[in-house]
Amino acid sequence: MFSRVRIAIRFFFMGLAVGVLLAPRSGRETRRLVRERADRLLNDLLDAATLGAFDSGPTAMDDEEPTAGKTGNGRTRKQAATAAQA
Repeated sequence: MFSRVRIAIRFFFMGLAVGVLLAPRSGRETRRLVRERADRLLNDLLDAATLGAFDSGPTAMDDEEPTAGKTGNGRTRKQAATAAQA
């Protein structure tokens, strides 16, 4: 177990060193970009939560008839009978 932890720590520091050496932007600019993206994502999530369900466009379910008034577990009678016989 300790060997896996050592390997993970080693790879973490190797990745950190490569990232620091090859970073295309300064730390301040990178933090600013991360903050802006996180703010945008949070605002989008809050907007979606206040609007209710997110409408991503038409789906295959839109063409089917409404399921109001139907009861059961979603199986048809034939499927339920086949499952009961098995």
